[in-house]
Order: sequence, then C-alpha cells, then structure tokens
Amino acid sequence: MNQKQLIIRLYLLIFLISSNFLFGQESALNILWDKEDNKPISYATIKGLENYTISNEDGVFEFQKTNGKISIQSVVYETLDVDFMYLKANDTIFMKPLTYELDEIVLSKGGLYTQMLKTVLTDYALEPHKEKFFLRAVIKKNNEFYKIVDFSGIVEKQALFDTRSKPMPKKNYKVHIENIRKVGIENRNIDFALFSFKEFFTNIIRIAFNREEFNISYETSLEKSSSKIILNPIDSEKFLYSGYYILNEDNTFKEADVTYSNQNANFENIRNAKYRTILSNWKSSFERNTITNKIQLNKATLKGKTEVYEEQVKDIFDWSYVYYSIPIDNTEKIKNNINLNRDMFDLKGEYNAEYWKNQDILYLTDKMQEFINKVNSTGKNSDFKTKTNME
Repeated sequence: MNQKQLIIRLYLLIFLISSNFLFGQESALNILWDKEDNKPISYATIKGLENYTISNEDGVFEFQKTNGKISIQSVVYETLDVDFMYLKANDTIFMKPLTYELDEIVLSKGGLYTQMLKTVLTDYALEPHKEKFFLRAVIKKNNEFYKIVDFSGIVEKQALFDTRSKPMPKKNYKVHIENIRKVGIENRNIDFALFSFKEFFTNIIRIAFNREEFNISYETSLEKSSSKIILNPIDSEKFLYSGYYILNEDNTFKEADVTYSNQNANFENIRNAKYRTILSNWKSSFERNTITNKIQLNKATLKGKTEVYEEQVKDIFDWSYVYYSIPIDNTEKIKNNINLNRDMFDLKGEYNAEYWKNQDILYLTDKMQEFINKVNSTGKNSDFKTKTNME
C-alpha cells in the first residue's frame, strides 16, 4: 500500500466512524481502486435500483442502503455487480482495467473512425432533451483551494452536437438552477474567472478531430466488448491536441477524451499581468436513454493548468469541472433563471443546507470544509475579498 492509498484509507476510516454515528448502518463509504496501476478510480458511476452516485477525485463514494444489485461502472474498467452487504464488508473496491491490444490495421477514410462519426446522426440526441444535472467547479491557487461552486439543476438542450445536416441552434441551452453553494476568494485587482455555463457546455462536446492531421490507431479489448480509437498529431509541433474514443460494439462512442498540451504557449496580457494555459483535458461519457433510445451526455470532466505572472510573481491555477447528469422525461417548459454568459461563481441562487446535506453526488471533503471555515472567518482586507453562501 503506497502513501496516497494510506492517506485516503485513513480519511475513509474517520469518515466512516462519523457517518455510522450519524446514520447507523444505512450507508456505506468506499474507495474504488485500480489494483494494477495502484491509483484511485475517479468519477465512476455507482447505480442501484433506487439511487446512484459517482466517486470523487480520490475514488471515494458514499452509497445509501438499497435492495438488489448495485452496478459499479467506469468506461475503461470491467463492470462490477455487487450488493449493499458487499460494500459494507469491503471498504476498498478493486476494479480490473480492460486490457486493449493493438490492431495493426491502419484506419483509412472509410474505416472505423468514419463509421463511428456516422453514428452521431443516427444514435445521438440531436433533438431537444432534458437532463437533471450536478456540477462542481473548483479552482486551486498554488495547490490551495481558491474557489468552489456546486450546482444542481435541469438543462434543456436543443441538440447534443453541432452537425452539418443538423446545425446546433444559437440558443441551444436553457438552464434552470435549483440549488447553488459556493465559497471562494477574489482578488480585488485581477481575479481568476470560471467558465460561464455556455462556455462549459460548448467545451465538453468539442471532441471532433480533423483526421487529415492525425495518425489513427485502433485497439480492441481482449474481451471484445469495446474498442479504442487513438489519435495522435502527425506534426506534434503544429497540432497540440491528442485524444481517444472508447467504442461500443455497434461503433457508437461511450467516451471521448481530448488533451491539449503546450508548455511553450504564448502569453496573453491583462493590465500588469500575463497568463497562459499550458495544459487542459476534457473527457465526456455518454449513455443511451432507454426511453428515447438516443445517446445523451452522462458525465464530463474538464481540467487544466494556467500560469499567471503578476509583477514577476508566478502563480499556478489548477481548475476542474465535474458534471454528472441523468435524462429526465419532463414535458414542462424550462426557463433560464441564470445568465448563461456569466462567470459561474458570480451567479446567484438558492442555497438549501438541508438539500446539500442529503444529496450523495457532491459531498464536501474535510479539506473543502476547512476552506469554508477559513473563508467564513476571514475579515476584509485591502487585497482580497471573500464570498460564500454557505455556513
């Protein structure tokens, strides 16, 4: 057991003691772990007949007592089917990665990549649909929490993707926020902003590659249950993106991953500061809606690293967004109750402490709670101001 796993397990033990004190035997707290690579499994989906949740960045999840099968799913791992007693008996749940082997076939224009793209028009939700969602955005400054904001709400999308035959409408999204909780620090002179909802939704579906600019390779799992298309730039100095798709047996993609890396990125200037983003990654997962038989967005993560220099002082901002959604069959019209073009952190809305206490998707870690306490106890000063709607 390495140090990271030991720390996470210690945190889990402390949380379990307090959780059992509060809730008895009605919930289980577990860690998902990749035994081969010795690392936590982040953002896996855990589903029962009555409830669901996702693992956090450290692989930790809490699950309320339920009857019947519990399915633990992550795209590049074998699915586990367990029950609640299994979760109670095993604090660490090990998952086995799917093993892929290289197929020597070089994909041509008419190959698997093109077949996959064609499924967008036939299998994906290019018509109006609604999702119940949870979203967490976190900014860290020099490895310390700087801003945290959580949302729950409903989004209506006119189309999942923009295609030539079915262009995406200009007003593609309507977002109704039900609950917000946020805490953060703001620099009075120059601050680090979050994406707007429109920017976020646009970014997490930017998953198409120009195949003329990339070498494409193909791998298939030993179990033959899925395959992987890998794209690497032909000219790595000119094109700074790479990525992959995980495919189902019918050639639809269930996960798309894109990485941008440029350690020599040009700086942009603002007042007496300059900044550049040197790394970003976005990963989107998709599931078929059993009611409409169309594939919708299920999970998405968006992460990056930005360097900021202000009067020769260098700061590193790490930013991340985690999105989880489920399709809903809601015939009521959705109206925007936020400005879709505004910085997420500046949005206002209802904060219901009891609601956040009882939901299982976005729970606060001890370090997050420490940050909340710090912000709530910080007085005003000349350089920074604090903002929160949490106690």
